[in-house]
Amino acid sequence: MTTPNSLSPIEEAVEGVREQFPDHDVEVIRDADGAVVIIKNVHVGDQYEPSLTWLGFRLTGAYPNADVYPHYIGRVVRTDGTAHGSAVQSVEWQSRPAMQLSRRSNGWNPSRDTAALKAAKVLSWFAEQ
Repeated sequence: MTTPNSLSPIEEAVEGVREQFPDHDVEVIRDADGAVVIIKNVHVGDQYEPSLTWLGFRLTGAYPNADVYPHYIGRVVRTDGTAHGSAVQSVEWQSRPAMQLSRRSNGWNPSRDTAALKAAKVLSWFAEQ
């Protein structure tokens, strides 16, 4: 429960994302169950075209006790023409063309895992593909 001077878990998560990605515009779309977070102009690697896109995910009302899953990025293609792996699927998300990045955290622990850390890990994983 929050007091008037404290942040909700969702607000804390958004602040953490802004701190993790200080040079990026972070769009937040709040709703009754949480929020959608979109980090703009993230670098996914020079092996992709475009190499800059957005990274998005949903924070549910169960956060921080629930994994932040899945994550989405704007559609990109590999510059070498090879296909993406099985953990990457083309979808529509938030009324935009996207790629779903399926990286579930089976051992999610709210005492150490955060939305910001998960976003950074997913982005790093994709850039290494």
